[in-house]
Order: sequence, then structure tokens, then C-alpha cells
Amino acid sequence: MRIVHLSRFKLGTVNGSYNALWSLACAQADRGHDVALIRVGKPAAPSHEEFAASRGVRLIGFPCPMWRGFWTDRTGALQRIIRGLRPDIAHLSYVRIPKFAYIARLLQREQIPYVISPHGGLLSDEMVRRKSRKLAYWHGIEKRVHLRAAAIHFVSSHEQRDYYATLGLARPLDVVIPNAVELPTALPKWKGLVEPTRPNLAYFGRYDVWHKGIDLALAMLRALSTQGIRGELHLHGRGFTQEMDSLRRSFPEIRMVDHGYVGGLEKYELMACYDLYLQYSRFEVFGLSLAEAMAIGLPAVISERSDLAADLVSRRAAIRIPMDPAAAASVVRGILERPGVLADVSAKGREWVRSEYDPSRVAEEMERFYTQVLDGSRP
Repeated sequence: MRIVHLSRFKLGTVNGSYNALWSLACAQADRGHDVALIRVGKPAAPSHEEFAASRGVRLIGFPCPMWRGFWTDRTGALQRIIRGLRPDIAHLSYVRIPKFAYIARLLQREQIPYVISPHGGLLSDEMVRRKSRKLAYWHGIEKRVHLRAAAIHFVSSHEQRDYYATLGLARPLDVVIPNAVELPTALPKWKGLVEPTRPNLAYFGRYDVWHKGIDLALAMLRALSTQGIRGELHLHGRGFTQEMDSLRRSFPEIRMVDHGYVGGLEKYELMACYDLYLQYSRFEVFGLSLAEAMAIGLPAVISERSDLAADLVSRRAAIRIPMDPAAAASVVRGILERPGVLADVSAKGREWVRSEYDPSRVAEEMERFYTQVLDGSRP
């Protein structure tokens, strides 16, 4: 099958949707498909093209302005790329990419069916921020892109239900398929809890204070400190400098360390040194770094608002905390006092990631999805 992915993709970033897309593209190439990944908006660095080629993926840059003339391409560059690739199906990833308006029409003209992965970008919780602007964009531009799509791919059942309830664009071929999580062959293992009264908590990803609940994490650590537990928050990622500075001023007594972005095997080696992985998101359809941390056995503490919370807790693969930081502190304190429970969560977390998010398995599910779209058959 000839597959083309289109996204504002970039290698080596903290963006979880980009990394999930990369894992999927590589897994599809490993299964023998002809896979191309078009980077919408920017050229692809030659070194990135070479690296992608080494994994069997063609990485192609499509430089274009995001807003100016987003409804057209006077250069005809993308049309030439698409005609040269002759894909059977196109897969558009993420939302609020104005050039998708032109791309959708081009694919329709070329009689190439396409599917879309919103990756949580249209969740009602996400739409709360800058609501008027996002709704105007949806009704003015993006809705047409979705109406032309053959089907929508959701990462979680909650994302699908929320999309139907708020936007109402249901299709018979829509599917829920989890993200692929590509892991190094030789993974380090969690080193275990060292000092229960001084735990080091880790978060890897974008420093989106409100979305990722970094403010809630610090409030929880403040509540723990009143109970004799002096925890630290260690961040590995990028972004939102002013918001992070404001947090430091609001929580001067809590040690929060910004280590910056780290990737590759070094990321897993650092994860293995922490006591807990904290994902205190106000909403979360997936969380790629969360899955990566669990893959090495680092016990995960996740908010009750995470889409994965119920499933993980039912399997004893993670610790669920309430959105109230004081109540969350009580839960975390209880877990820190029970090393046997932490060890069990560690083991169950490793099993869960390997059983649910194996790239080959996800690529196989996506292959069935594409085939159903091309055949027009119901799942």
C-alpha cells in the first residue's frame, strides 16, 4: 500500500503527536508499505531526510506559508509531489493547519481518499482556551476539511465520544486506534524508590502549564511538604518560559528543575533515575512520554481527567490522583509508604505498554482501517 502522511511534522521535538506519527510511519514501512511523510510548511533538513530514508520512510518538505494564500498553491509543488508519489491513501495529522484546506481539495481532485487524526486537538477541554478564535476557525475553515474526509481516526474512545457530542460529524468508518510507541531495543529499568520522604517526580514534554497541570503538580508538592515529604519536580522539555517563571515565583519553596529537552536513549536512562512519573493533565487523550516512562517500569501518577485513567487503574498499571492537589497529596503519600504496591504498578505498567502500543500491532490495525476506507466497507 502507498501511504502518504501530511503534518507539520519535525523530528526530534517534544511534540507527542509528531513522535507518535513517526513511530507509526516507521512501523508501516517495516510492514512493507511505501510510506512518505510530507512536512507541511517547512523544508526537510537533508540530515533528517537521510535518517528517515534509513528507516524506510521518505521525508519530503513542502515549504509554504501557513496563512497567506492557504487555499491555494501557485507553485504547484504539492501537486507534483502527490502525483509523483501516487498514494493509495493520505493521512492528515493534527488540526488548525490552514494549508489542509488546500490539501483536502487537491486530494479530492486527484481522487485520493484521506483520513484525519485530530490527536486531541478538538477536544472540548482544549477548545476552551481562545474559544471564540478556535470556533471561528472550525466553522470557517476546518469543518470543510473534515467533511471531505473518508473517516476520522481517534486515539481514545473518549476523544471519539467528545468529537461526536460537540462537533457531530460521525462516519461509519471512524475508528479508535491507540498511538504507536516505538521503544529502543535495550531499555534501562527503573531503579526503584530511593527515599520516600524526598521523592523526585519527573515530567517529559511541552511546558503547557494549564494543559499539563504543572501548576497542580507544584500545589500537590506544597501539600506534601506540610506532611513532611519534600518532593522535587524535574522537567524535561521546552516552551512557555514566561508561564514557568511565574510558577517559580508562586511556589518559591518547591524545587522545580528545568533540564531542557532530551531525546534518544538518554531520555530513558534519565527516566529510570526518578521515583515517579507525574502526568497531572487537566485533559489528556494519550501522553506519549507517559507510555515511554511506564515502558521502563517508572511508576506513573496520572490525573483522573486522563482518558487512560480508568483502564490503567483497572489493570493496576498506574496511580490515579484527583484534580484537587491536597487530595492528590494524600494519595501519593499513601503510595510512597507502600513500596510493594509501587513495584506492582511498575511491573503492570511495563506489561500494559508492550501489549497495547506495540508499533507493529498498531500499524496492522491502521492497515485494516485504510483497507476499509479504500473498499468502502464497514468495520
